[in-house]
Amino acid sequence: MNFSKSKIKHLIIHEIGNKLRDEKVFLSETVQDINEDLENTLLTYFLKSFLIKKDLFKFHHNSNINLNEIYTYSKSIFDTSDKDSFIKISQDIAKHLYEYTLHPKITKGELIIVQISNVDIDNNDIDLIGIFKSDNKETFLKLLRENRNIKIKNDLGINISKLDKGCLVLNTNEDTGYTVLNIDNHSQSTDYWTNKFLNLKTIDDNSHKTREILKLCKGFSNEILSTKYNKEIEFNFNNDFINYFEDNSHYDIRTFKENIFNNEKIEKDFFEYKESNQNFFEVDLDDKFELIQRDIHKEKNKIKNVIKLDTKLELKVLLDKENGTKNLEKGFDEEKGMFFYKIYFNEEIN
Repeated sequence: MNFSKSKIKHLIIHEIGNKLRDEKVFLSETVQDINEDLENTLLTYFLKSFLIKKDLFKFHHNSNINLNEIYTYSKSIFDTSDKDSFIKISQDIAKHLYEYTLHPKITKGELIIVQISNVDIDNNDIDLIGIFKSDNKETFLKLLRENRNIKIKNDLGINISKLDKGCLVLNTNEDTGYTVLNIDNHSQSTDYWTNKFLNLKTIDDNSHKTREILKLCKGFSNEILSTKYNKEIEFNFNNDFINYFEDNSHYDIRTFKENIFNNEKIEKDFFEYKESNQNFFEVDLDDKFELIQRDIHKEKNKIKNVIKLDTKLELKVLLDKENGTKNLEKGFDEEKGMFFYKIYFNEEIN
């Protein structure tokens, strides 16, 4: 994404209270006047957080996509360049959000709706709509020059280095619900923003499938293997599934089983775990799909094979192409009445 040539076409700000606490909605009636310096600052605030690769979404509705309110409002904005229409539609979006602010932890905040033109995405100039909600105010210092003195005072405002909640609606793939990018940094209220207000569904591409099957394997390791089996089995499974994904360009169920499972009990536990958590892992194990290596690399770095001991020691076993646990040997010292680990190595590495 490159927004060096992008322009803000319209921008308006409303204030959304918590309906549960009987707080009100304040609806602005005019768009903001923006000079060039402010425009550059706002474009960075709105778009920078989306430069990192994230899941792609689309608007969703169980029966008819045109019944998804934000999809319909977005379509109306894209279809007209009229300022007055933009103001009216933005007010409808604000009212729609207000209807879902029923969680006690949802805070009053500003809703910013913006229409931006000429955003370069994969070498295509795309118009988009941004919808942003501020949840938290932060303290900042203002320096004021008065006569022969400089005074300092504190104030509250929005931290422009991060978004609380925001989505970008790209003017592409209109027939299937547009392409949408979404950020929600406050998980306790994700349901009201992502699922109710926006009603989004993940676009099921290869990157998403790769991350989901990695999430499934990690979940099985952390929740089942770590509690029912010994550390060697858990670590070997982590090694095996990461090596399988790194060594193959595509996933398929046959080669997955051949490479991962040499124990029928563990294989049975794995598929039972997938079945009991099918709503959490959005991947069909019978699918065949391309494995995206950048996603595998990111997830590999998050896996920590750690043995925590009650003697205030920890052993960290790194993932590798070989079995990292082959150089560990567990035993029991009858004289001390304690377990021990014996570690084999060739030389110390500084």
